[in-house]
Amino acid sequence: MNIGKEELLQDLKKAGIPKGALLHLKVSLKAIGKVEGGPDALLDALIETVGPEGTLVIDSFITSYPLPLSEEHAKNISTEASPSYAGALANAMIKHPDSVRSQHPIQRFTAIGKLAHELMHNHTPKSGGYDVLNRMAEMNALNLSIGRETVGVGTTHVAIEKMGFVKKGIKKGLNYQASNGHVQTFEVNWNGGCGRGFPKFLPLYEKAGFLKWVKIGNADAVLTNMKGTLDVEMQKLKEEPSFFFCDDPTCKDCQLNWNHSNGNLLKVKLYSLIVIIKNRLNKQNVR
Repeated sequence: MNIGKEELLQDLKKAGIPKGALLHLKVSLKAIGKVEGGPDALLDALIETVGPEGTLVIDSFITSYPLPLSEEHAKNISTEASPSYAGALANAMIKHPDSVRSQHPIQRFTAIGKLAHELMHNHTPKSGGYDVLNRMAEMNALNLSIGRETVGVGTTHVAIEKMGFVKKGIKKGLNYQASNGHVQTFEVNWNGGCGRGFPKFLPLYEKAGFLKWVKIGNADAVLTNMKGTLDVEMQKLKEEPSFFFCDDPTCKDCQLNWNHSNGNLLKVKLYSLIVIIKNRLNKQNVR
């Protein structure tokens, strides 16, 4: 059954998104269902929901590569028009005539609405990757994450940066077109994080009253207060710095790559070998 714009508008209204909202988006269009008009129809519904005084912001990030860049990767030049890996709605927003994209070479956000220029033009190659989300949290913005598989509520990376955690690993970057027109190489200067650990915060947000489960089309979604979720994360990470790590013993990112990781390389390899053996046995049994 197709889902129309009017149904989306009703769901967004029921979710409690007010006119004039500053709203960060993380969206799985597939989770919503078959939307008549696709991502453009969803975008129109979101714009109508927040109104002319509101602002929509979405992650529209660009893939980075190991440094030094290979000859092939060096050809990928990041510009304001570059498509994003972040999904159909992100790319629909990039193409929208009223959108503004941040100047950051890799962590490019895209915004539409009253505060779009202010938020995006202040996010430059000199900024931290998640500075936009930090500022939005300070402004009591809301986050709408649509789809059970959609990771995060927009503030966990901010908390990780504020805590000063350091991640080891391969240096990454990307070539980008600078404001002077020249092509330069940008090196990633922020920490990532394993998204499989981020959902562990959800019960804490809910308990603190900063999260509400809603329904958008066929998708389960969460509406959160970004200042509230950031406060919860900061408090929890001060008490338990490794809380955002996932529970997978084969995850090198969580087990080994942070300065406060307490995993063991031999154990990670052993668990990984066990998983490989189990998968092979399962394939043989299927045959």
